[in-house]
Amino acid sequence: MITVQAIHLGPFMLPWSLTILIVAILISMLVGRLSFRYFKLSNAQWSLFKDSIWSGVFVGLLCARIGFVLFNLEAYLEHPIEIIKLQDKGFNLYIGVFATVLWILWKNYALKKRFIILIFTTFALISVTSHYAYRQIQLKYQQFPEVSLLNLQQQPIELKQFLGKPTVINLWASWCPPCRREMPVLSEAQKKYPNVKFVFINQNEDAVTVQNYLQQHSLQLDEVLLDTNGSTAQKMGMFGLPSTLFFDAQGKLIDTHMGEITHAALHQKIQNLVSD
Repeated sequence: MITVQAIHLGPFMLPWSLTILIVAILISMLVGRLSFRYFKLSNAQWSLFKDSIWSGVFVGLLCARIGFVLFNLEAYLEHPIEIIKLQDKGFNLYIGVFATVLWILWKNYALKKRFIILIFTTFALISVTSHYAYRQIQLKYQQFPEVSLLNLQQQPIELKQFLGKPTVINLWASWCPPCRREMPVLSEAQKKYPNVKFVFINQNEDAVTVQNYLQQHSLQLDEVLLDTNGSTAQKMGMFGLPSTLFFDAQGKLIDTHMGEITHAALHQKIQNLVSD
């Protein structure tokens, strides 16, 4: 299934940002493959350049992760095991790109500069234009969802009543393993950030099931709502669980996170939310 957030392949999700990156790399390599003889490069030089791209991607990812951990070191020191939880998507883009470019330039310092400029220009053009097009598609999903839900007492609640302060909306279900793993993280954050409203919208389960789950795991959540037909996910184009959305006080969507979130990733996104 293809949604506005990702390509869903069974239990796996391929975010569009990562898809765009992969496509840009592949097209850039295709351009290099078709043009390296024009620039009078040998097969060995082309092979070295091609290998340096993939090794550069690995180096960039490693440096991006290290940079993110260092910038959020306090949160990671409280929960060291989360350093290896790469599913939190905690990577510093700028450090990663800088490290990748340096690596490729270092490995190919003897290559003709025009060839390298051609490859980097191709990559940049595809990345920038694709991300711009993607952002335009996302615009219609960036406003606070106007949906009517039920609380655990079966009373109707208009979601827009939470407008007026930064709001974190979590879409979850009790049968979802990553939802269960991240729920204590969100519960703790609810107490840690009193100026941010946390709303937990259960997907397609009844009140009894949700109440039993919360009691069984001793979870005290301020706002738990029932979305019996998945209307919030449809409005926001978020069809994977768990999904977390970050809105500013005016109801503008600032960020999203699909999949399990860690303390550090949540802290970083909330800091961006409240400082926006």
